[in-house]
Amino acid sequence: MGLYDILSAHNTVYSHHVPKDGMTTGELRAAASGADIYLSSVNGLSEDGEIINIDAQGNRVSSTLYGHRRVFLVIGENKLAPDHDKALWRARNIAGPLNARRLGRKTPCTAKADRCYDCRSPERICRELVVLWQCPIGMDIDIVLIHEKLGYRGHSK
Repeated sequence: MGLYDILSAHNTVYSHHVPKDGMTTGELRAAASGADIYLSSVNGLSEDGEIINIDAQGNRVSSTLYGHRRVFLVIGENKLAPDHDKALWRARNIAGPLNARRLGRKTPCTAKADRCYDCRSPERICRELVVLWQCPIGMDIDIVLIHEKLGYRGHSK
């Protein structure tokens, strides 16, 4: 979507995917965790509003739980699922394997990027699971649902 370029033109933006002023990825994650506003997406969203995220280091999932004045979740229509179980299935069997493959991880799910094998690999990226039933107290979370397929499209169940 080009949001990093658009936002960084007039704001200080921290992303561990974009090197900045000699900062390490750990320093960038820490700086992002201290920002007033946090922008992310999700791995699955049920039609009744449950937000499901799986993460490797916890920086993204923790930032949807605490510490920011405002959180924006930009979500493509392909991440919508009828219920909790199907949203969780999508997170584990579409987003996880495709992200592990994108990162070049050596895990069972990257060979076919077809499903989660619930592996114990040291390179596993599916390490934390967060389900948001409602917005945490003291935080504002805005969901921006986009009528496009964004992120990992893959197959659906």
